[in-house]
Amino acid sequence: MRLPDFDYVEPQSVGEACALLAEDPQGSAILAGGTDVLVYLKEGAKRHRRLVALRAIPGLDQISFSAARGLTIGAMATVNQVAQDPEIGRHYPGIVDAAMSLAADQVRNLATVVGNLCMAVPSADTAPILLALDARLRVVSDHGERVIRLREFFRGPRETALAPAEVVVAVEVDPPAPGAGSSSLRQGGRASLSLPIAAAAAVVVVEGEVCQQASLALGAVAPTPLLVAEVGPVLAGKRLDAAVLAEAGELASRASRPIDDHRSSREYRFELVKVLARRALARAAARA
Repeated sequence: MRLPDFDYVEPQSVGEACALLAEDPQGSAILAGGTDVLVYLKEGAKRHRRLVALRAIPGLDQISFSAARGLTIGAMATVNQVAQDPEIGRHYPGIVDAAMSLAADQVRNLATVVGNLCMAVPSADTAPILLALDARLRVVSDHGERVIRLREFFRGPRETALAPAEVVVAVEVDPPAPGAGSSSLRQGGRASLSLPIAAAAAVVVVEGEVCQQASLALGAVAPTPLLVAEVGPVLAGKRLDAAVLAEAGELASRASRPIDDHRSSREYRFELVKVLARRALARAAARA
């Protein structure tokens, strides 16, 4: 199957990219790594008259971290760049977990974290951990710049809060709190490069042996990546023993809304969420 005809443009600035998108917002699409967009075009799942590539825009491939401002991942930073960044590995190990779970090495050399989020598929590998970290997206358009919290970004399968001519230029994460640990887990045929059956990511802040804060997010078990808001208040002020982690797993399972498909049954996903939630929280606490 061959790619359909389309116009390919390489703007030299974010402003120029926004202007090109605004000329034909319904017929244009942004091209970052291309590992999803080009596949959808080839399969006929998407029809775009123009692809606006971001590869020539300076600075969008940068990753930066400071103890004061936290982490910024540019829109063209690849998944492997993120996985191999020493500051991310030191301060946000859960992001590295998620990045390394995404497809094969060759794909990770092209795919971008921002692109993975913007495709808004329920099984996006990087979405749960960035939800658990309360990440933000910095977005630019002809009308200026705005920030969208990731928890408000996903509207449905392949639906986001982005306007047609907006460009996400970076994902931003606050500095980790003292005593914070993070983790991301998935289940679903990594050896065969299949999509996850279910995924869970956790961020835990521990002081002594007591949990001070916790957040948990799930993937592939609802129409969008899902933040389980009930978990944080239940875990705060408690030791994360087996009984408390089991309670968190039950909460996560009840919050999930899985479906039956060719990869798994709905009932199996309900049970799998319990296990992944417990393990993600325990690993995050161990890293705290």
